[in-house]
Amino acid sequence: MAQSDFDAVLRNGQYDYIDFGCSKGGSLALGHRLLGGTKGIGVDVDERKVEQTIDAGFDAVVGDVTDLITQPNCTRFVTMVDFLEHLPSIDLAERCIAAACEAATDFVFIRQPWFDSDGYLFENGLKLYWSDWTGHPNAMTSLEIYRVLVKMTNAARWRIYSKTLIKDSSDLAVHPVSSPRDQHDYDVAKHGSKRKLKFKQPVYRQIGAIILLKDDPQLLRQIEKKTKWTKVLFDSGDPLSLSDLRSRFRPS
Repeated sequence: MAQSDFDAVLRNGQYDYIDFGCSKGGSLALGHRLLGGTKGIGVDVDERKVEQTIDAGFDAVVGDVTDLITQPNCTRFVTMVDFLEHLPSIDLAERCIAAACEAATDFVFIRQPWFDSDGYLFENGLKLYWSDWTGHPNAMTSLEIYRVLVKMTNAARWRIYSKTLIKDSSDLAVHPVSSPRDQHDYDVAKHGSKRKLKFKQPVYRQIGAIILLKDDPQLLRQIEKKTKWTKVLFDSGDPLSLSDLRSRFRPS
């Protein structure tokens, strides 16, 4: 699909959701299965990934998602699933989120790996395997996500979440810090022995956000029920959350 054709499709309202960084189509399936999308289209700069998404039975196009800043209110919602961490910088992540907030009428859904615990784990000779991937140059923490979302002036309300608590170092996501880069589940034969440790700080598998572009508490409840987050880290609609977040990140 040519870019000009893609622009025309957006103007005609053919798709009710857009997935940023569609990769092989898994996040487009999530948008349909969990978020109530009826017909979605993926956008990715990698032509090979777009072809894989199309082969999987979804619509996709090669393109720069930041161009959607010029297509206001062209879709119902936008998804960014395992996308932001692959970008080269927080500045580009901010531009992508701003474009999503401009393009969507209802909400933006973000989900990515958890990076908040990297320092704590490193001090104990450990790491989460996804924190040491060459393909994850933009390891955004909850505070960095907050700093971006607070700039989204057209957002009616947003929440930042964590998901799936990791209680100790026996979890397969936890590696010794000496483990090679770009690994997956822990295997002692491949990655060596690791310290046994019950975590004294919260460590999760995922972090994410829901950005409402209209004041609709019922919609927020519906999305939360389907996506099953473990904990709300910050709620822009709760004035106490700001003081809680500041105290959490206050230097010791």
